[in-house]
Amino acid sequence: MEPEALEICPYNPHHRVPLSRFQYHLASCRRKNPKKAKKMASCKYNACHVVPIKKLEEHEAVCVSRSTMEEEDSLCPLKVSLPSSDTNCHPTFKTLRPGG
Repeated sequence: MEPEALEICPYNPHHRVPLSRFQYHLASCRRKNPKKAKKMASCKYNACHVVPIKKLEEHEAVCVSRSTMEEEDSLCPLKVSLPSSDTNCHPTFKTLRPGG
């Protein structure tokens, strides 16, 4: 059996985490390192990509997950309808179909 790939934690580079547990580890390590977490941000294309805030824009411009997200958005865009003042406060989401 092949060993699972390890990811390096952005909050503590001494942490090497199996990819299957990485998302859970990020949440835990973020809570344990609040000072460092304030200086970090998650990529809008992949929440497991955590980078310094100053480098976020640069990362998102070249993110490998970007093309996947853009393909999904073009296949199934969402339209958000905000409720009128006399209805409940929850927005509704509608899938747009070609031609309407």
